[in-house]
Amino acid sequence: MKQIIFIALMSISTIVFAQEKNYKMTQISTGKNEVWGAIPTADRGIIFVETIVNINDNNMYSSRLVIMDKDKKESILSIFDKYKKIGSPYVSRDGKEFYFIVSGTVHSTIGKNIFKSGTVYYPLQLMITNNTGKEWTEPVKFKYNSDKYSNGDPCLSPDEKYLYFISDKTGGYGGFDIYRSKRNDDGSWGEPENLGNNINTNGNERFPRFDSKGNFYFSSATSSSGNLDLFVCSPDGNSFKEPVKMDKPFNSDGDDFAISFIDENSGYISSNRDGLDRIYLFQTETIKKIDTVKIIETIKVTDTIKVIETPTPDIILVDLLKKDELQYINFDFDKWRIAEKHIPALKNLMNFMKQHPTVIMEVSGYTDCIGKDDYNLKLSHRRAVSVRDYLTTNGIASNRIVVKEFGASKPLIECDKSTSEVDHEANRRVEYKILSY
Repeated sequence: MKQIIFIALMSISTIVFAQEKNYKMTQISTGKNEVWGAIPTADRGIIFVETIVNINDNNMYSSRLVIMDKDKKESILSIFDKYKKIGSPYVSRDGKEFYFIVSGTVHSTIGKNIFKSGTVYYPLQLMITNNTGKEWTEPVKFKYNSDKYSNGDPCLSPDEKYLYFISDKTGGYGGFDIYRSKRNDDGSWGEPENLGNNINTNGNERFPRFDSKGNFYFSSATSSSGNLDLFVCSPDGNSFKEPVKMDKPFNSDGDDFAISFIDENSGYISSNRDGLDRIYLFQTETIKKIDTVKIIETIKVTDTIKVIETPTPDIILVDLLKKDELQYINFDFDKWRIAEKHIPALKNLMNFMKQHPTVIMEVSGYTDCIGKDDYNLKLSHRRAVSVRDYLTTNGIASNRIVVKEFGASKPLIECDKSTSEVDHEANRRVEYKILSY
């Protein structure tokens, strides 16, 4: 008798628990005035800036430094009472060096809000004081201060060999740029150097900071709204890799700035996301993510088996590309920084890789046909690296990403003298494909 051919399928729902890192933001209540620029103290308190507006004096304002202890009790740092406009506090690792900024004495006609917006009423002066063990020394001006431009937002590198700060001196890339000075053997500071256009833009870069791993953070007003957004980039020798814009909840529709760290899992940011400058404590919290997984069990009762195809990640990737849910990204001429408009596409790629944790992805960079071949090859490498850095900064392991660069060797649109800018932009791209899963 001929065998009956059938396949029995049994679908079993199981619950798989996965640990996922998430961040919780909590506003620190400090009264009705605007507050910002919190830095942690050794006894689990914070030092921050409080801005006080006098509505009876043409809305003129002053600011002061406040210390809040671990029990939420506030006191004023009276050693700085003589300064009516003071901000951007920073303390060295051993607590012996204190850096801050004050408004200068020379009047400028450009705007009034000196500390956050990047415009200047009085040129900012970077100040330094030291703790001798008994008292703080009289604050001294940073060697490179000037009445013609501002210096501000100080911080030290993790090894404390460099002082990072912002300045709007001539010769930069835009409004405020980030500079650094190397500490000499005698303790003095060397000639400032601009961090270059990998970090600085034609907008305002503000509030440089480091975490314990040497990652570099700053805020930049590069979006069309002019708001400050937080960026991060990983160290690359004595420099930094391509900056990546941080995701929510660190960034919002308002100004987000002045990040500082308590430890690897917590710290503070300042933001006016709720209308006024406020300080927010961020903390990682572990949540249980529940995924329903269907297990298909095949029971063979014959010598013929029906093939059941399950979509593999490469099929899913191609399908997403066809639907425009996952897009290749393009770049401006001679640039490798990721434009704001392409962040949603990169988030889709990031989510795709998180949903398929065994996928190994190739990220390949390309350029247009303008320029020399060796330069284009390096430029295409930088573009691919900028995508890789975005993914690794947002939780994708670096060993899951293979970077390739092809320069102008594989254009989507063959170019000649009549090639339009639209076609050139199509060739300035990063593509990705799955190598294994």
